[in-house]
Amino acid sequence: MKSRYIVFAVVGALVLVPMISASFAEQIKVKFGETVSYEHLKFYFYDIEDSRCPSDVTCIWEGKVLAMIRISNATLDIGGSRNIGNVEKSFPPYVITLTDIQPYPISTEKPDYVATLEIEKQNPKPSDFRDLQTGETISNPEVVMMIQSLGAGLIILFIVIYAIKKKKRK
Repeated sequence: MKSRYIVFAVVGALVLVPMISASFAEQIKVKFGETVSYEHLKFYFYDIEDSRCPSDVTCIWEGKVLAMIRISNATLDIGGSRNIGNVEKSFPPYVITLTDIQPYPISTEKPDYVATLEIEKQNPKPSDFRDLQTGETISNPEVVMMIQSLGAGLIILFIVIYAIKKKKRK
């Protein structure tokens, strides 16, 4: 009898696991002066302010680096300076973070800079379908997530009903 509950718990967990991992992060690299496309986004690394202390020099102040990166899609175009760690949330469902600017400067060289951006695509919560306006549609990942949520709820409901019926028979 206990093994049946374990089977139901395992099946329920298998349904819920995809919901837990509803987002992913991917890194892209953008070279100075170049434009890189990622899905519906474009990234243009157009300027840099690098006051970091060159690796072959001893400095009192370590300095900082700012990358000017323009991010755009079909409806929005945002440019400006970004620190490492800067998070951009203006392009839902994407969360974009500047994670690195390489290479570290050397006093005798002019580096070919490359900015590393982490792009996390967050799937909306299943309840987001209630926020849709008339005429809007939802994409396939949203539908899958809603179906998984409903499926998980139904499995839990069946487990509870089964346990109640089993208890009444005794």
